Amino acid sequence: MAKFIQICASQNDLFALDEHGSIHQYNFTAKAWEQLVASRSQESPARSDPRNARPRAEESLLRR
Repeated sequence: MAKFIQICASQNDLFALDEHGSIHQYNFTAKAWEQLVASRSQESPARSDPRNARPRAEESLLRR
């Protein structure tokens, strides 16, 4: 089990960020943490795609 560095709770959910940057969600039925897997739909542009208007974190930090 990875060490969690941040936990976020809402009314019905519990999420945690581990030291490796992975996000976990608590499954109350199984009483266990489950790692969430990121997925990208076919319609969404890749990060390197010029249609993706969001700047990368390092690019936005350099503009400051």
